[in-house]
Order: sequence, then C-alpha cells, then structure tokens
Amino acid sequence: MTELLIERTIPAPPQRVWAAFTTAEGLTAWMWPESWQTTAEVDLRVGGRYRIASSERGMAIVGEFVSLDEPARLVQTWQWEGDPEETLVTVTFEPSSEGTALTILHERFGSAEDRDRHIQGWNDCLDRLAPYLLS
Repeated sequence: MTELLIERTIPAPPQRVWAAFTTAEGLTAWMWPESWQTTAEVDLRVGGRYRIASSERGMAIVGEFVSLDEPARLVQTWQWEGDPEETLVTVTFEPSSEGTALTILHERFGSAEDRDRHIQGWNDCLDRLAPYLLS
C-alpha cells in the first residue's frame, strides 16, 4: 500500500481546525480555490457521508466518516466521484503552543503516481487553510 503523511502547524486552536474539516461552511472556504464554486454536504456522524463538489471543475470527492473523536482525530474514506479507488484519510489535531499540530495520513493509494498527485493537492489545499482560519 502507498500512503502520504503531511504535517503542518496551523495557527488556530484544534476546535476551529476541526470545524474547518467537518462542516460544509469550513470545507467550502478552503478546500479548493474560491473560483471553483465549491459546495459541500456533511452528515457528521460515524457512517455519515460527505460530498465536496466543484461545479466549475465538474468533480467531487465523496466518502464516509469512519471514526470521530472531536476535536482530536477524524477518519474518513475518500473517493473521487466516478473513480473505483477508495482511500482512507486520518487527520489528527494536537494542541500546540502555536495553535494546532495537524497531521494528515492518506493511505491505500493504488500507485505512487496517484499518491504524488494527492501530496500536491493536499499541500495546495492546506496553503488556504491558515488564511481562512485567520480571516
């Protein structure tokens, strides 16, 4: 199995960072560029589903919440709509002196190439997270 691990320090408390990952309002604000006209639906419960979509780009991510330990740990499946491959994302939110130590473990990629595309994608998304939380 191929996986990626990204660690960042986010200048906001874990509860705010958690909300950015688990609410429609939060996800639409930072996940993709504003010009992509992102929408999100979130049923935040174990077994609940989520969908993040861009009408501008004609793409969506769908998945199911596997584990919720607010505001410390989030586990969810991740699948590009229409793609048979389903991966798993585990996000941890640890309090730190600078805000939140954020760790993303994204696993079960079918290839190194797919993993590498997601490394770039996650980093692009996370570059928008801190500015959103500081606004």
